[in-house]
Amino acid sequence: MNFRLNKKGFTYMLIASFAIIVIIIVFLSSNAYKFQDQEALYQIRIRAMNDFVKNFNSDVHRATYISAYRTLLALEDTVTSSGVFLNDTGESFRETFFYGTINGTASPILENSSFQDYLSRVSVLADSVGIVLNVNITKIELTQPNPWSIDVHVFADINMTDKKRLASWIYTKEFVTNLPITDLRDPLYGKFTSNKAPNTIRTLNSTTLVIGTDTTNLQNLINGSYYIASSYAPNYLMRFEGNISPDPNGIESIINVRVLSDQDIPVDLNKTKIDFMYFYNMTNDSICNIQNIPINYYFIIPRNRIALYNITSLNYTNCTG
Repeated sequence: MNFRLNKKGFTYMLIASFAIIVIIIVFLSSNAYKFQDQEALYQIRIRAMNDFVKNFNSDVHRATYISAYRTLLALEDTVTSSGVFLNDTGESFRETFFYGTINGTASPILENSSFQDYLSRVSVLADSVGIVLNVNITKIELTQPNPWSIDVHVFADINMTDKKRLASWIYTKEFVTNLPITDLRDPLYGKFTSNKAPNTIRTLNSTTLVIGTDTTNLQNLINGSYYIASSYAPNYLMRFEGNISPDPNGIESIINVRVLSDQDIPVDLNKTKIDFMYFYNMTNDSICNIQNIPINYYFIIPRNRIALYNITSLNYTNCTG
């Protein structure tokens, strides 16, 4: 009898133990699934934030390009309308690019297009997807790496945090955006012609101006006041300040006296026709009456430009311009 009772007790204990084990397994399995689900959610959130970071890092260049292009238009317009050069191109650029103002006054060209406006829109977008975004711009620099484009350097401290604090990105980055100057206006022309004869920066399709004695390309250059790279001339950014010092990334064009005359702008036919030299009444040891160039072009250039304009094989006259 005792044996049977003990046997029943053992069986009961075995069943009870088995039941407890099953409950524990089910509980642990349930927690494991919950943990896996939670981990999967974390991973999805992290990937989403990582994509946001990558998209932001890429989109900054588009926004920089737009704001910088509009800034240069606004600054050229300011020089042209006021007749006064900028004191510091870089400083003026920083203010207008970031705040959309020129000497504290809002520029219509930058309305809703300043870099600060862009950052505000991105912050709102980030907030809508549960991200707190703080971008602190520490420095903005403007450089000209070659004659035909400028680089805008934007230095930023970036803090991007999930609202549930699941993840965050904190980093410092320099964004460098290249901006071609083609089709932007030359502030020298705007200032010295009172905007009656503005000139946009364009280059001739051919880099060879004279082929043998054929001067067709050179005549096209003169007629269109196209630009060529010239280490004798100031670069594009220097022109905003009226700084006409030579620069390795300089550019220059030929004044078309007929265009100026058509706008009732007095012309001096005997001056050197290099743009900045003409505007600043600079004299030089020059050449004129160049072979196969119509006399009514009044094409006079400094002697040191003979090779630059490919006219070494042409006849010409020594003169002073």
